[in-house]
Amino acid sequence: MEKPSILVIDDEESITTNIAAFLRARGYDVTAVNDGEDALQAVHEGRFSIIVTDIYIDRVTGLDVLEQAKQAGGNPAVILMTARGSVRTTVEAEIHGAFDYVAKPFEMRTLLAVIERAEAYLAKPETPPEQDDEPEAFGNIVGFSPAMVEVYKKIARSARSEDIVLIAGETGVGKELVARAIHDHSARAKGPFLPVDAGAVAASLWESEIFGSTRGAFTGADRDRPGVIESARGGTVFFDEIGEIPLEAQPKLLRLLQEKEYRPLGSGVPRKADIRIIAATNRSLETMVRDRTFREDLFYRLNVLRIDIPPLRERRSDIPFLVKRFFNEATAAAQRRVWLEPGAERMLNDSAWPGNVRQLKGTIQRMVALSVPGPISEEALRPFLLQQTQEAEEEEPTEELNEMERRQILRVLQEAGGNKTKAAEILGIQRRTLYKKLARIERQRGTPAEGNS
Repeated sequence: MEKPSILVIDDEESITTNIAAFLRARGYDVTAVNDGEDALQAVHEGRFSIIVTDIYIDRVTGLDVLEQAKQAGGNPAVILMTARGSVRTTVEAEIHGAFDYVAKPFEMRTLLAVIERAEAYLAKPETPPEQDDEPEAFGNIVGFSPAMVEVYKKIARSARSEDIVLIAGETGVGKELVARAIHDHSARAKGPFLPVDAGAVAASLWESEIFGSTRGAFTGADRDRPGVIESARGGTVFFDEIGEIPLEAQPKLLRLLQEKEYRPLGSGVPRKADIRIIAATNRSLETMVRDRTFREDLFYRLNVLRIDIPPLRERRSDIPFLVKRFFNEATAAAQRRVWLEPGAERMLNDSAWPGNVRQLKGTIQRMVALSVPGPISEEALRPFLLQQTQEAEEEEPTEELNEMERRQILRVLQEAGGNKTKAAEILGIQRRTLYKKLARIERQRGTPAEGNS
């Protein structure tokens, strides 16, 4: 069988030369182009079955090449490659019909595997569904590593489906951001997105909180009360930390997933659920199933489309980009003129971050909020990196706050506009810990510490 003709496009000649030599050695007819306009002309001629193009060429982008390929006809398989993957470009590539998306740097055998899949695809092409809507910008997901490009691809594909999505990953990796990204690029984007802390809903309240209740369903129920399912009609419900759901409540969720219907507390008539469900967990549900703390049938219902988010230690190349993003956001929000000395920036980039993106962001917010104006040195940064807040947060502090800590807490609370949740995040402590500290401040000075929860 004759091998397909391939067009390779990149503004770096060394890249196209290496790829072309590798593919020619395996019997492919390869043409290499290093200029955007020349690339568009070559694509316009319509004689290539497979196009491998960088997404950032010059004034021409890989998405322009993809569009030109669609206009030229012939349905070539377009493979995009880039060192700067993003959610937006990945979704655009998916919507406009790219065959695949490869993150640089890659091994040649990785590219070859994609090309071989493209050959099989061309031998028996499938017509993807039409996607007319232009994508919108995503939120604050940051990452250019190959591992994150894989996550972006799964986000894009999940957004085009109505199936249940299970997002797995350690605490702090950004599971809710991924859930919101799926919702924002789905057919339900104009509907509500309602997050639910699955472990925070007691089993006894599950029906009324999630499914709602009717008038007279219990003492004090003087009117119908919509639950989460009704409030999210037309949109998405995000069950965060689904592994924490009480065992007694699991059959109720299973019925919702199986029957696509629910029954408000006190009602004898079932109602159809018009929602998309996304769940997330930082625990191994497989282990919980073996330990009989999570229903096996519920696990299989949830584990339809799965996205595993890698921890920061598995994508360390993303840390410098995250540091810059969070530092710029923190300085803008706090309106503080501070900057990182090179040594301090290296310390942030080289740290372990066991708490993942959340810990990194919280540390930078706290550092910016509490640093004096001017450069932040390694010496100034070190206390923030060494701060052991996790164990201390679980203990009831008994000593009175010193003047410096009191002033820091009140200043951060003021900068947060009185929002205690935001202030706790900046300080790097749990909200309940902040409440305890504020209560001691009130006792010390005899007046209440103002703020919104």
